[in-house]
Amino acid sequence: MTVATQKVNDNSNGMIDIIEGNAECASIAVIFARGTFDSGNIGVWVGPQFFEELSSRVPSAALQGVDPDAYKADLYGYLSEGGSDDGAVSLASTVNDYNSKCPDSVIVISGWSQGALVAHKALEQISSTALDKTAALVTFGDPNGVWNNTALPESIPSSSFSTSCVTGTIFDPLCAQIPSDFKFPTSLSDIVGPFASLPNVAVGIQQAEAAANLAIKFPAELAASWEAFVSNLTPQQFVRLMLTPQHFTYGNNGMASQAADFVAGLAPVQNSQ
Repeated sequence: MTVATQKVNDNSNGMIDIIEGNAECASIAVIFARGTFDSGNIGVWVGPQFFEELSSRVPSAALQGVDPDAYKADLYGYLSEGGSDDGAVSLASTVNDYNSKCPDSVIVISGWSQGALVAHKALEQISSTALDKTAALVTFGDPNGVWNNTALPESIPSSSFSTSCVTGTIFDPLCAQIPSDFKFPTSLSDIVGPFASLPNVAVGIQQAEAAANLAIKFPAELAASWEAFVSNLTPQQFVRLMLTPQHFTYGNNGMASQAADFVAGLAPVQNSQ
């Protein structure tokens, strides 16, 4: 495929700028947790595209990623913790600090892949005052169902939860309903095999580079973690490791735009503008 040369910014620090006194409070703040192995603090696969769509609908929103020094977005955090605990603490800390600085602002928490798990966990750690101002949880390729299936806080009804998942004949196993005749992977080669086609879904030079890096890094880290975290999984739990190409399409398949529409249409967001 033809690879675009335009680069996206894999960092966004709108909330931190406000917390540090370098900008005025925004009426809406959105924080995003990137997926495993993604770069910067919002990555290249979903975060920049989601934020670009949001900016076109809610130009005043403060957009923020989770601190990469605290949230490594590595395979260890995913396999050993079901989503990085440190990442959840960092996300919650940023939200709490922002809420203390801007108590009237509406907050939206979001994440993709492992970042979705981090977002779920963070909701359990933010302060009650910040939670009261949290209008929604937005996730992409959310593996919550194949991990602990963490429930939403009572203050966030199902109508305030948007989750995007590739379904149909070719689906994202981390979030889609698994067919009864599905053959679960049982070996390292079964899991990493689909990565050969990951470059086919890359859009832009950064995603192409990320795809090439993932094709090397994921199998190597998975092999290193096999005995500690993988060998004891049941066949059904192996689905946690099925990072198929479909899992990397949320930024480019229209779902980031749909999620931005959801956020822009929330009553608290509309009322705050």
